[in-house]
Amino acid sequence: MKTFIRLFLLPLLMLSVPAYAEIEKFGNVDVNYNVITTDTLSPAMAKAYGIKRSNLRGMLTIALTQPSDGGQLKHVGANVSATVINMVEQLHDIKIRSITEGGATYYIGDFAIAPPDRLRFVINITETDAKKAYKVEFQKDFQAY
Repeated sequence: MKTFIRLFLLPLLMLSVPAYAEIEKFGNVDVNYNVITTDTLSPAMAKAYGIKRSNLRGMLTIALTQPSDGGQLKHVGANVSATVINMVEQLHDIKIRSITEGGATYYIGDFAIAPPDRLRFVINITETDAKKAYKVEFQKDFQAY
């Protein structure tokens, strides 16, 4: 399983988070986040994490980074919770799981989608060591297929 994570999942997450994610800055900490439909995941990745591939399921990815003394980015550990709210104001908690490998920590969670819909996301983050708290809110439109 660690080989699978190292070879397939982490490179995908590392590429997708900086390249396609939104970033909120809190001092020297960057909160990188992204939402995709799970039908874009490879079957192997979805199976490894127990995520159903579907255009009616979404996946939230979150990573916290900050510059180290050497100028490289280092990942920041945190307690992360997230809620998704649909257009009729129904709230659903997203079960967030952490993935740690090789000094990098990512947080993922999946949730149902009923397109067309505009979903609002509220992410609450508390750094593990510094006990600093951050809140990120954003929305994403999902179109009917």
